[in-house]
Amino acid sequence: MASGERRLDKLSELHFRGQVGRAVAEYAKGTQRFAHDMAAELDTSAEAARSAMWKVRKQVPTLRVAEVWVRAKLVSRHLKRARDLCQGISAEAVKFNITYRREFLDIDDRGGRHHGGGDVSL
Repeated sequence: MASGERRLDKLSELHFRGQVGRAVAEYAKGTQRFAHDMAAELDTSAEAARSAMWKVRKQVPTLRVAEVWVRAKLVSRHLKRARDLCQGISAEAVKFNITYRREFLDIDDRGGRHHGGGDVSL
């Protein structure tokens, strides 16, 4: 998670001064990348946790009932929901940048082009 911590630290160091459009684009892109990393980690962890809970039934005699599989799936479902929320954060970061560009950047009436800011990839 060291890369996630670096991404989070980089996001916290961004200041919305000077060229705000560029800062908004960098913030949105950084948030999107951080959310993608979190979603991937949570997806991997959900499967690993489910598998580990299923294997523990062999070690603990009281867990040798069939409902252990159901319980393991219920617990791992929470990690999958967290993954879905991270994917939603990623999508909202893109919308944030698009809304900023639409509402605050000058639009050239002749060409309909925005001035300033950078793009955030989808």
